[in-house]
Amino acid sequence: MRASSYVLPVAFAIALGLLLQHFIGSLAWAGLLAVITWPLHERMQARGLPRMASASVMLLLLIVGFFGPSLLLVKALGNELVGLQHLLARLNEVGIAPPGWLSSLPVVAERVVAWWEEHLAVPGGLNALIQTTLGDVMPQLTGAARLWGSAILANALYLFLTLLTLFILYLHGPTVVRYVDGAGARLLPNHYGRLRAILPLSVRGTALGLCSIAVLEGIVLGVAYAIAGAPAPALLGVLTGYLALIPGGAPLSFTMVSLLLLGQGNPGAALGLFTWGAVELFMVDKFIRPKLIGHRVNLPFLAVLFGLLGGVSTLGVIGLFVGPFMMAVLFGWLRDGQSAK
Repeated sequence: MRASSYVLPVAFAIALGLLLQHFIGSLAWAGLLAVITWPLHERMQARGLPRMASASVMLLLLIVGFFGPSLLLVKALGNELVGLQHLLARLNEVGIAPPGWLSSLPVVAERVVAWWEEHLAVPGGLNALIQTTLGDVMPQLTGAARLWGSAILANALYLFLTLLTLFILYLHGPTVVRYVDGAGARLLPNHYGRLRAILPLSVRGTALGLCSIAVLEGIVLGVAYAIAGAPAPALLGVLTGYLALIPGGAPLSFTMVSLLLLGQGNPGAALGLFTWGAVELFMVDKFIRPKLIGHRVNLPFLAVLFGLLGGVSTLGVIGLFVGPFMMAVLFGWLRDGQSAK
């Protein structure tokens, strides 16, 4: 095929990409979720479940799996906020005595204790401080609320489009695959077969590695929370596991719990939990996760590691799947060239 024959398809692909640029993420996530969960979808149909019913069940399982912990968190936070409101009202009535460790701070102890006694140790001081602080930051909070509101609405639309596309893929997946296979075989006759074989292995291997690590982090850090004396360690462990699915989720989780312990007056437990979380996160991210992800596509450790790091730094969360896939394609070509000699 002459190079000139590629001009129109490439131009059309660029124009289509510009047209759908705001929705490429939704399409990509729908495709990834379809590839990851397709074996379960087929297994349900093999047991006699109609395709429509199987697609509905799969979509429901994904929604519950992703949003169930959010509902648990909202319920737990609601109960905690009621207790916090009563605690703050009681402390506002009697004042808050400065904790003993403030006087042991180097250099600034005298000024910090004096400020505390002036603003917080007197009855009504906590309420006055909260009102003053809110008055100072209210313009910034109002602007941030508008920005967050628009971002939430946009992401809700993208999520709806992702779920809708995924449902359609569950219903008409074989037809979509047939069209994609035909186009791929025409455009890349020498390479499409390998790409077609590597993609599901790479994507499912990445998903298996991410989910396995999330479960491991939830269990290990949940036990650490219990040992450190954090409140509701089981719930915090489950939330940590879900947060571990996204880059930066696990360190955010154990850092917040460490700060909670520090605020409760347990600096030793807070430091121990943070240190253990940092060491465990380093071991998992640098050794265990790349090993699990690279196993299915026979990738060396460094290839998976740099694929994950490069994918996340360039494309965000979706780069967790793109990076290892590109590394798998690269090493597939390298091995083909080596075997051809």
